[in-house]
Amino acid sequence: MSWNDGLEVSSVACQIASSSEKNIKVLAGPGTGKSFAMKRRVARLLEDGVLPEEILAVTFTRVAAGDLDAELRATGVPGAEQLEAQTLILLLFLANPLTSPAPSL
Repeated sequence: MSWNDGLEVSSVACQIASSSEKNIKVLAGPGTGKSFAMKRRVARLLEDGVLPEEILAVTFTRVAAGDLDAELRATGVPGAEQLEAQTLILLLFLANPLTSPAPSL
């Protein structure tokens, strides 16, 4: 599946997926298509030759991250199997050394 298969050119999802901006922040409520647009954007980046390790797909829940991983792999786009979507909370945890567990006494 190509990243733009079935996408309406005038849709917000197409604008997100086709944007040449390096970073995109999408603010929208539940069920509005954020994960769909992100899947299409990541597929486009991979099709354009961006290395999987240069792509960071972040979502809010583990369920959404798992779904995004599965849906990307199902596209068949080379490199999709090497991606791993992350949750925002995990990234915050990993980036902050103060969140490391305290030693037991």
